[in-house]
Amino acid sequence: MKKILLILLMMLMFQPVLAAELDFYPNEKAFESFLDNGRSYHVLPGESEYSKAWAKYLDEKLSRFKEKGEDTIVLVGNVYENSKMMEFWHLTGLPYEASLKPSVIVLDNVVFFTGSEENMYLIERAFSQKYAFRTQEVYGSFLIGILLVILFTFIFSKNGVYTHFFYISTVALIVLWFFNSNLFMIDEGFLRSTFQDALLGKERTPLTWVFGLYFSIYSPSEEALFILHLFLLFLIATLLFFIAPKSYRELGFLVFGLTFASPTFRHSLENFNESLFEVFILVIVLGIILNAMFTEETTKSIKRTGVLSFITIFGALIRPYFVLIPFFMFLAFPTKSMRNYLYLGLTVIGLLVGSLYFKIPFPKWPLDANFDYLILFVKEAFIQLILIIYVVFNFKTLIMRMRGGKALLFYLFLSLLVLLPVIPEIFPALILVSSGLVVRLILLFQTSSLGGEANLQEL
Repeated sequence: MKKILLILLMMLMFQPVLAAELDFYPNEKAFESFLDNGRSYHVLPGESEYSKAWAKYLDEKLSRFKEKGEDTIVLVGNVYENSKMMEFWHLTGLPYEASLKPSVIVLDNVVFFTGSEENMYLIERAFSQKYAFRTQEVYGSFLIGILLVILFTFIFSKNGVYTHFFYISTVALIVLWFFNSNLFMIDEGFLRSTFQDALLGKERTPLTWVFGLYFSIYSPSEEALFILHLFLLFLIATLLFFIAPKSYRELGFLVFGLTFASPTFRHSLENFNESLFEVFILVIVLGIILNAMFTEETTKSIKRTGVLSFITIFGALIRPYFVLIPFFMFLAFPTKSMRNYLYLGLTVIGLLVGSLYFKIPFPKWPLDANFDYLILFVKEAFIQLILIIYVVFNFKTLIMRMRGGKALLFYLFLSLLVLLPVIPEIFPALILVSSGLVVRLILLFQTSSLGGEANLQEL
């Protein structure tokens, strides 16, 4: 015991804890031994709201490694709001102020997870690369994944001769990417805001509300997010095929290739953060618009528009540029149908109502333009830019009178390109939109050169 106290005091003197780091005392191996020693545990939080929230997380996480019982006391919080921690703190030999810093202290029969309201979220880093999946999670996820692949393969087999083969290749590439990259770290910003707010029950954003429900049904753990992360990546890659025209669905493989060829795009999806959901919602919105039939004034069409509006509102509450999509519908799909008015009206009203309950992340004013991301986009989307410029300058007449999906993607591409210097978070969306636009523009001038005017509207 005296040896442990000496180590702790030396660490305090020579290696002070930084506000943005998590430290282990006496070391991380002692914490790993605690997880593997087979002794039971019980968690005791402090009186503060954040202490109780993270105690709930720790209780769920530790239950994956150990049995609940009375062998080891796990204390959460700091000495100023956890009376039990105050009682045992003298065993550490540390001053009270040290309990305000994020750390994991492992003693014989007591383990401390310390921190303040500002940095308590960092205790998650103790488990960031430690997974303990339950048997039903592994087999359940595998079974659902296999069934989804079979389902989409069957769907794509009806859209083109080779579409399902390209789709299987896409799934194989996603699996290959998974096994050859360092995926699935929870982004610190997401951890500090959305994840922690969901634990606290504070519905500050739509994602916080969604994860509050998710954690109440599943579990507030890395394993739950890991599984969700995998399925979101799979669905994003799958839904990219719906950005290509139905008659040329196999070109979804080209959309996938151009999109995931961007290192920044891939990196934005490797960490669990808002960008992952932004891209997921964007491919859903584009997939619905580019594939659903809205021309007829039917109850079914109204329901589709309602669903589309709801998803667009959700996206706009994460990234406000989503509200531009209903406006571009008027330009891309000029029609006397009430569909456009209904879509725009529902989206604007929903966004206004949502702003009363959630904080919308508008860019700070005055806008601070940073052209580094614009230069990065030129580098990583060089092929897309070359093809777009070529089509625009060589087919001016067709570009001026184009309608439908290609026009919608073109307007969205231009708006995101202009917004990129002031909102760098939209970089992944711009990569995706530019890739889908290129495929449709290529088909546009190919079809027009062959005299296929009948197919222009579908593009």
